[in-house]
Amino acid sequence: MKINNSYIIPFVSFLLVSCGSKESKKPDQDATNTVELVRTAKDVQENQSSLANETPLTKEEFASWLPETLLGMPLTSSTINLLPDIGSCSATYSVNNRRIRVMVIDGAGEKGNNAVSSYRMSSTIEYDEKGTWGSTKTTTISDIKVKESSLKNGKFNLSMFHENRFAVDVETYEVGHEELEQLVKELNLEQLK
Repeated sequence: MKINNSYIIPFVSFLLVSCGSKESKKPDQDATNTVELVRTAKDVQENQSSLANETPLTKEEFASWLPETLLGMPLTSSTINLLPDIGSCSATYSVNNRRIRVMVIDGAGEKGNNAVSSYRMSSTIEYDEKGTWGSTKTTTISDIKVKESSLKNGKFNLSMFHENRFAVDVETYEVGHEELEQLVKELNLEQLK
């Protein structure tokens, strides 16, 4: 089976450029960065190859994982495996204006593998950005590496590449920052297999 490696070159180029700095670095630091970059690119390629041969989760497997409630809010809508040959699940939990949207894409199979490639690459980057829109940082919640965005309107977005297979997006409305850890725990992502 042929693996689409077209994103590897832009990814490596991006990392090489992003590793640069206006400050002078020691040659040893440059060598360490290069070794780490090569190791990351190799890990990404190995992950891509292994997932291409996996079978995506079935509708029944997603349905058995899907939590009935999150932070006390009931499941109000869900869609499973909407796209052919890609395991996926989206769900909304809400009470009045308080709402959580969850989307999971299974990286198994050739199409799923391509669908999660941006999450795979994003999971290798450490974020710490601030702007007029809010902030984005890399953090750990319930032992899971998370790209957490806090928007000025009080909304939070969490993005994860769980177990090097599942792309997970969570979008919240009227949910406090102090509730995010409990939210990730209640997702029971470890049950996705």
